[in-house]
Amino acid sequence: MGPRYRAGMNKTVLITGCRSGFGKLAALECARRGNTVYAGLRDLSTADPLIAEAGDLPVIPVQLDVTSAADREQVVARILAERGRIDALVNNAGVALGGYVEQVDEDEVRRVFEVNVIAVWALTKAVLPAMRQQRAGSVVMVGSVSGRLALPGLGIYAASKHALEGMSEALRHEVAPFGVLVTLVEPGPYKTDILGRNRTLSRNAGAEGSPYAAYTAKAEQLFDTIAESGAGDPQDVANKIADLAQASSAGLRHPMGGSARVRILMKDHGPFALLEWAIGKATRPA
Repeated sequence: MGPRYRAGMNKTVLITGCRSGFGKLAALECARRGNTVYAGLRDLSTADPLIAEAGDLPVIPVQLDVTSAADREQVVARILAERGRIDALVNNAGVALGGYVEQVDEDEVRRVFEVNVIAVWALTKAVLPAMRQQRAGSVVMVGSVSGRLALPGLGIYAASKHALEGMSEALRHEVAPFGVLVTLVEPGPYKTDILGRNRTLSRNAGAEGSPYAAYTAKAEQLFDTIAESGAGDPQDVANKIADLAQASSAGLRHPMGGSARVRILMKDHGPFALLEWAIGKATRPA
């Protein structure tokens, strides 16, 4: 069954990570549908491209470094003061990290979890009192297929997205009695900055003499191939996010992209040995 939609338009939507990619596209799409969008940016000085694309659409750029408690508190307080309610929160902001688990340093692990898990928890916690009082609301978590299936070289990122899956599943049960809907979007590879400008490797990934050097090079080649020809149109994900932000009823998990669905099917229904063989064949140097 597809999502059911809440009556009325002009919802108030808060979206994080709107400089580019899914966040920017979702902000524009939600606004096109008649909603007022507060578009969070880690650095408000980067707002000009978003403002230019939005034109007359009701998109309001706001300073929101999701790891800053002060930014989170100020944004929620501002929206409630100006609009009186928050109808949807889209937790889109996130960071990726490539690197084999043995190579990654502690500060890098902490940074990934700070953005992808702790900040999501904190901002969600900040908006839930208003949603409970309204007896209505939508929290859309932008996860990843890596939250369902972990690939070599992406262990820390996958761990953070697995954590997001668990938190979201529990939260969905917890807030459903208050009329709040929690959903997860699980994209596979799409043509966003995470495969380009924001592709990040652990500082030790290229260390001379590393036992993982050949594997890292193979992984980078694979990502280059995906970025050039194998990634999907991110507008599809933005459309799904906008759908879920307006939904009153929808399933928990929403895999996006053919490769994501195939991988999840293999993980859920095939023998793990077959999956292990396929991943090894794709990621190990000849």
